[in-house]
Amino acid sequence: LRPCLIRPPAASDMPGKHLVRVGKTADQLSQQIGTYIAEHSAAAIKARGRFSIGFSGGSLPKLACGAIATDSSIEWAKWDVFFVDERCVPLDHNDSNFKSLQEHLLDKLSTPMPLTNIVAYDATSPTPEAAAQRYADALTAKVQPASPNTPPAFDLLLLGMGEDGHTASLFPGHALLEERTALVAHILDSPKPPPQRITLTYPVIGAAREVAVVAAGGGKADLLSQILDKGHEGPEYPVERAGSREGTLKWFIDEPAAAKLDLAAMPTF
Repeated sequence: LRPCLIRPPAASDMPGKHLVRVGKTADQLSQQIGTYIAEHSAAAIKARGRFSIGFSGGSLPKLACGAIATDSSIEWAKWDVFFVDERCVPLDHNDSNFKSLQEHLLDKLSTPMPLTNIVAYDATSPTPEAAAQRYADALTAKVQPASPNTPPAFDLLLLGMGEDGHTASLFPGHALLEERTALVAHILDSPKPPPQRITLTYPVIGAAREVAVVAAGGGKADLLSQILDKGHEGPEYPVERAGSREGTLKWFIDEPAAAKLDLAAMPTF
């Protein structure tokens, strides 16, 4: 990877505060996320003229986008859409995060988003390393830093969380957890298939103005209890090391995922 001269924000390593919002049903959770996205889109466009957002894959596009595709208040032409990580597969492959977002948002818009606003993985790249560098180049061309010598500052990054605590393609115990120079890194040995991927790194995640994690389903309840409530022994889970430049990490969770949390003691937003 070609090094980039950036100063990673300290907040990316350990958020100072977890903030939680719980939806009683999947539909309510989707509405909550949609409102959150729309509010930050409007604020960013008012302040800076455009809105930059990064989506993870998995179940996130379905949960995050269910309520916004028909929102007439959103200025889609002023969005710049990125992917927090991507699998090195053709864009029409079932494992493609681009395909998932296309199905749950892009194809549902009544006014199509300009293709130049959507920064997808370059499937023509000869290697994952080349794909990561091309993605980093596209990122720096479209998303400006908040201050000199810092990474590009997304307006919003929406992350998922695996049952092993990974987020983006940053997996427990992997060397990429310590990457501090590249904006976008490649991975050849993902413990979760497919093995070849590209991913945003902690310096980029930590430079974002807003970072939120979407976690739904009872399969996440034990892990969320460890992270948000009871604590745990051993190294931090990768998702715990994510956070905005202000040091906060917001959580959108449903009631099954929250089943083992003491919600009365949880800070909310």
